[in-house]
Amino acid sequence: MNITVFIKQIPDTNDVKWTENNNIDRIQTDSIMNPVDKTAIEAALRIKEANNSKITIVTMGPKKAEAVLKEAIAMGADEAILLCDSKFAGSDTLATSKILAASIKEILPDTDILIFGKSAADGETGQTGPCVAARLNIPFISDITDIIEITDKDITVNSETENEKNIIKCQYPLVLCINNYIYKPRLPRIAGYIKAKDYIYKTFTIEDLKLTSGETGIKGSPTYVSQIFKCEDTRNGKIFDYKTTDFTQIYEEIQKVI
Repeated sequence: MNITVFIKQIPDTNDVKWTENNNIDRIQTDSIMNPVDKTAIEAALRIKEANNSKITIVTMGPKKAEAVLKEAIAMGADEAILLCDSKFAGSDTLATSKILAASIKEILPDTDILIFGKSAADGETGQTGPCVAARLNIPFISDITDIIEITDKDITVNSETENEKNIIKCQYPLVLCINNYIYKPRLPRIAGYIKAKDYIYKTFTIEDLKLTSGETGIKGSPTYVSQIFKCEDTRNGKIFDYKTTDFTQIYEEIQKVI
């Protein structure tokens, strides 16, 4: 079985820099792996242990994104791919899903399970995984809270939303969108660090994916950031002593400001 896990390098929120188009400058900004993507990698590793699978990690970004690829290799992934081209810069979720779907079509056509973290902390749209599934015309399951059973033909999972809980069984190929914190990501072992240090990942460009510049980046993105600003706190908070304050009074105070 072949598993592809899509991960993302996101900016360190303490040091965000912006381009003239109001996009995050991912080259100049310090970055980390999107936290939920570590959970997605852990989910893939558990499937691998149950079904002797091969895990390939894919990320899109500048050359510095190799850091998250090597981190994933250290955790236990088998292969890693970087989708790197200046024409990808500024891609919104629509353009990004086109790039990622093309990586499956052109590079990893034998993938059985595509795994995404539910959303990225720098956008929180939760759109990329479902969009990739739609472009590949395969099923997807979102809000996964546990993997129940894996066979050679299908997978059974728990899916939990705000309104309902479901047990879903689906055949391959399919997309899984994993919720954060459902599994504790394992720490890399010494052997993992050694493999990651010397690992040479593969890089693919827009030409390799058979896409055009009009389909990716800012040109291929119908949405854009028109303005960025810091929210100002205009209200003064109040501190209540729980030992001496009537909770009815607290409720009344809250009602005054909502």
